Amino acid sequence: SMRLDSKVMIYLFTAGALVISPLAAHAAGDARAVFEANGCASCHAPNTKTVGPALKAIAKRYKGKAVSAELAARIRAGSEGRWGGMPHPAIENISQDDALLVARWILQGAP
Repeated sequence: SMRLDSKVMIYLFTAGALVISPLAAHAAGDARAVFEANGCASCHAPNTKTVGPALKAIAKRYKGKAVSAELAARIRAGSEGRWGGMPHPAIENISQDDALLVARWILQGAP
């Protein structure tokens, strides 16, 4: 009976992993789509500074800090002076949920 329980547990774990992985990938895909649909890619690149800082640089600056809500608010309202003289425009059309999705994605290194 112990042997059966182990097999059941392994099956459930594996099935759970198969369910979780596509969801995580889907969220990252959604974040990238929202990022691109809102014009963010015209000023931000993954690894290099363009008009704005690289996404990896943003993730590195805030590594280990709980700033996703603050970053989402700055995406929506705009900000200036954090990365030099170029202000970040307000992206007013992005919803709070989408801004938070993008912020979390960037803070995870924009996978």
